[in-house]
This record gives sequence, structure tokens and C-alpha cells, in this order.
Amino acid sequence: MSITDIIIDVIIRPAVLGDLAGIQAVCVIALDLEPDAGDLPKLLQASPERVAVVAEAGDEIVGVCYGSIGRSVADGRRGHVELLAVAPAASGRGAGRQLLGDMEARLRELGATELILGANPPVYVWPGIDVRYTAMTCLADAAGYERYQEALDMVVDLRAVDLGVSDEERRLARAGITVRRAARAEAGLVVDWLRAGPWGQSTWPEEAASALGREPVSCHVAGRDRAYVGFACYGSVRSGWFGPMGTLPSERGLGVGSVLLKRCLADMRGSGLPTARIGWVGPVRFYARTLGARIERVYWLYRKAV
Repeated sequence: MSITDIIIDVIIRPAVLGDLAGIQAVCVIALDLEPDAGDLPKLLQASPERVAVVAEAGDEIVGVCYGSIGRSVADGRRGHVELLAVAPAASGRGAGRQLLGDMEARLRELGATELILGANPPVYVWPGIDVRYTAMTCLADAAGYERYQEALDMVVDLRAVDLGVSDEERRLARAGITVRRAARAEAGLVVDWLRAGPWGQSTWPEEAASALGREPVSCHVAGRDRAYVGFACYGSVRSGWFGPMGTLPSERGLGVGSVLLKRCLADMRGSGLPTARIGWVGPVRFYARTLGARIERVYWLYRKAV
């Protein structure tokens, strides 16, 4: 029998408020690709509908797992395993398997008929499993999950990119479009517009609401004749992350998105960030052409029927 076949003597139990420091310590040491690893538990715990369990050996927390049920009507039977981290001393000895199995059982009890290893927007840490977390991909395979999709992150070096938009904004103004930072007082109007438009079935209205509640407001909007035609946000979920962003189909091709994007990134650079991450990227070519952004992270998305 190899060491990877040994199940260490751990107790799996629901997390309590006093566990936060131990959970953060596990995340910092286990999630070594994340500069904000210690902040991720607080991000997830801020949503009361999430379930959290820990693995405890003796008096020490050696692992943690967070999960939740999809928030939309369409996703209401989908359970999400959103974060699983195990301290190196317990890795490969069964703690991760026990945490995952316990969380699967809890999500089934809440009505899940399908399990996803990854994001449950509007608050999420990753779309799926970063392929460099090899142990987690192996655990997913061993637990019977199917890899069904990929997602990408891109990164922008804010120290090297030109974010000037004066000429572009003047050109848009001649076409009747103005671009500005949204005001906190118009948060309801922006969110209602998003819900009524092409993004109404997504979680973008909720993500924009988060950005509109920040200080300073981390959402810029474009308008024509007092009507919104585009928006862009940053920091709505994780610090240093850009998105979401969208322009009405009728206004695309004018450069609205480019101006909104650069305005947000200029804010991020002004706050002292050296880089910006564009999460869960769709139009790779747009970001590469506009900013010289490069693909930096690849995620595998896994699912399993239960």
C-alpha cells in the first residue's frame, strides 16, 4: 500500500466562525497560485447560502471545502463545489477525498442533481480547476467527474500598456456617445437596464451591482441620448480582476468597448496594481489586439450527475 492509499485520521465537520484563521492558513499554503488566497474564504463566507466544511486532524484544520446550489431558476438543481484546499501534510492521504465526498452528500441533500467543480456566479473564485493544480484534477477524475469544457484567463501588464482614450472619446462624442464613470445614485438604473437587456439571464446585473456599491464606484458606462449602450466593471468579485463588460449589439464596432475597458484598467493602475486579470475570457483576440493581453491560466470544467 502506498502513502496515497492511506486515509489519515481526520474529522469532517461544518465550519464555524472561529475556523476562519485556520481556513485562511490552509488556503495560503495550498493555493500557491493565488496572490489573494487568504482573502478567498472571506469572499465565499460573505454569502450566507454557501456550505463550508473543514477537515480537522487533532486540533488543526488541514482542509476546507465550500459549496453552494445554483442561484438561478435554470441552475437551481446544480450543486457547485467552489473551493477545495488541503494542507500539504494531508495531501494525497485521503483528506481531499473525504471533503469532496462530504460536500457532495450535503449538496445532494439540498436538491442537487448535477455537481460542478467550479464557479457559482455572481460570487466566484474560479470558473473551474486551474490545470496546474494537478492533485485536484486527479481527484476529479478519481471521483468520477467528466471534463466537459475549458475556460481561460488573460493578464495585462498595466505598466506597459497605453490606456489613453482622449482621442477615442472625442470620436465617440461626435457619434453621439458619451463615456463616464457611473454614479452610485444610478446603480438601480444601471442594474435594471442590464436585467432588461441581452444580459438579463446572466449574473452580470448582480456583478455590476457589486461594482456600483464600491468606493470609488468601479463601473463605467457609455450612453446615447440618455440611454445606456455599454458598461464595464472591475473588482466586482476579486480584487485585480476585470469584468464583466458588454456593449449593445446595435452599438458594436464603434470602439465603445475599447474605451470602457481602458477606463477601468486606468483605474486599476491608479490604485497601484501592476497587472489586471481578465477572467473567464470570451473574445481573446479583442483583448490581445487592444491591450497585448496574453492567456495565462487555463481551467478545466468538470461535472457529474448524482
